[in-house]
Amino acid sequence: MPRTSELLKLPGVVAAELFSRKGFLEESDGALTAVEAAEMVTLCTAVTMTMEMQGGLLGRLADNPGWTSLYGWMTWGPEMAIVTVHDSVCVVQGQQASFNELLKAMTESANAEPIKPGGKGEPNVDLG
Repeated sequence: MPRTSELLKLPGVVAAELFSRKGFLEESDGALTAVEAAEMVTLCTAVTMTMEMQGGLLGRLADNPGWTSLYGWMTWGPEMAIVTVHDSVCVVQGQQASFNELLKAMTESANAEPIKPGGKGEPNVDLG
């Protein structure tokens, strides 16, 4: 079963997508239209790469290379949240979601089946 279908089963998740570092939509499931899904992937790719750059800069400034391992990020508003882990993003209704459960499931999913090279995209951050 596709990873996005499994993520969509989690409480509060209304859409789930997989994206590559090059900004390609690899897989999509849920309430987003094709245009919204493409825009979400563009947003997630840009923010993820920005966060990786900031982690690298913080690592150099703090002399702590641990800052360079980006696993994901999230942002939320009064009702909805965007949660990314590695190559996946979920749009969730914040009041209905368990963020601990969601982050655990997204991490396990990404570790079990990361986007592989040779498709439209390329793998995201090393999961090791």
